[in-house]
Amino acid sequence: MTNLMRQDGERWTDKLGLGRDPISLEDTISPEFYELELEAVFRRSWLYVGRVDRVAKPGDYFTKEFDALKQSVLVTRDREMGLRVYHNVCPHRGNKLMWDTHADQEVSGRCKMFVCKFHGIGFGTAGNVSKLTDPKAWLEGQGEQMRLKEVPFEIWNGFIFVNFDRRGPQQTLREFLGDHYWNEFDFPYEELSEHYSAKATAKANWKAMVDGFAEVYHATTTHALPFPSAAAMVGAGESFTGDYYNVRGQHREYLMGGYPDDFYHFDYERMTEAFGTGPRHPMDPKYRQIPKGANPIGMENWGNSSTMLFPNFYLQFYAPGWYVTYQMIPLAYNEMRFEIDMYMPPARNFSELLSHKAGVQMFLEAALQDVSLLEAQQAGLETRAFDTYPLTDEEVCVRQFHEQIYKAVDAYVAETRVTDLGEVNL
Repeated sequence: MTNLMRQDGERWTDKLGLGRDPISLEDTISPEFYELELEAVFRRSWLYVGRVDRVAKPGDYFTKEFDALKQSVLVTRDREMGLRVYHNVCPHRGNKLMWDTHADQEVSGRCKMFVCKFHGIGFGTAGNVSKLTDPKAWLEGQGEQMRLKEVPFEIWNGFIFVNFDRRGPQQTLREFLGDHYWNEFDFPYEELSEHYSAKATAKANWKAMVDGFAEVYHATTTHALPFPSAAAMVGAGESFTGDYYNVRGQHREYLMGGYPDDFYHFDYERMTEAFGTGPRHPMDPKYRQIPKGANPIGMENWGNSSTMLFPNFYLQFYAPGWYVTYQMIPLAYNEMRFEIDMYMPPARNFSELLSHKAGVQMFLEAALQDVSLLEAQQAGLETRAFDTYPLTDEEVCVRQFHEQIYKAVDAYVAETRVTDLGEVNL
């Protein structure tokens, strides 16, 4: 799909060729569908792990849990500064290798050797055995031959992705993303080193949160308090809409216009130079030059550029020059974890630091308003009072997302059935 603009009166839904029928949300409430989805979508897609900045020096490490896939990975730097991604499992008796108080909690730090808590066997950052407990007890040198098992990974603009396909990755990360995303997202990400993060869980399917961030239509009601101007527009009979939508294979994107520099509703926003979309103090102009791929139409007054990579990774740029990532991670068919990471240029003085801190709190408050609706939505959907649901033109990305989910699961079911019958091995 090329970069496009619609004509006056034209619908995005029609422009993108996505149809107008109400959609089924059975994929959000079916335990059986969820089990298929884990294999068809999550095990076969490239999944985001974290940024390379987190392992800047040899021995730096962090772990990442993919609970529903029963996978834990260990990301580190070896002595030669090579990036390594391992299964977070000791090859001796299968104990989880790096963990602290609770085995299901992610950890990070820096060390020269990863030591298993079970038998004290240590492994270097290059994956080799560095320490054997009772070396003479091992049979035929099997102890020295153990190595940590590597996980296929690739890097895109400093973002690390892994793949758990049992057959091995069937696409490179570049093929998975497509040339538009692969080539047109250069940006000094590493310079935005002031980092804030938060996590939240909800008794709802992971796609409910993806849908919530796939449109701006809800802002006038869900976020009426932090964004009263949006609510006022709708109250006056106007529309609060995105300025551009597009789909590219499994992925999608939208753009929204920006606000005036003095656009504040409350005194505390004016005093801190921040409001619900983050800090508003003047940032280095170079950070306003977002990647060409994030602003494919060259919109001058952009305020928010949202890139949604299948299945569950969001990259958003916000004026006046910072970015945020989201992940919606499945825990069960009706439970998910939401992870948010905010990256800003280092504050140069106290006023900027205050703006960042205030902006983060207001931004997270708005995000939690989205989370607060999820359990009620899951409960309503599970009544199955309706078989299908109509969508507005502003929810075109919601439509495309579910279309891609059903497409991936249908293909997986067809493939595995054929393979089981022995007709052809794909």
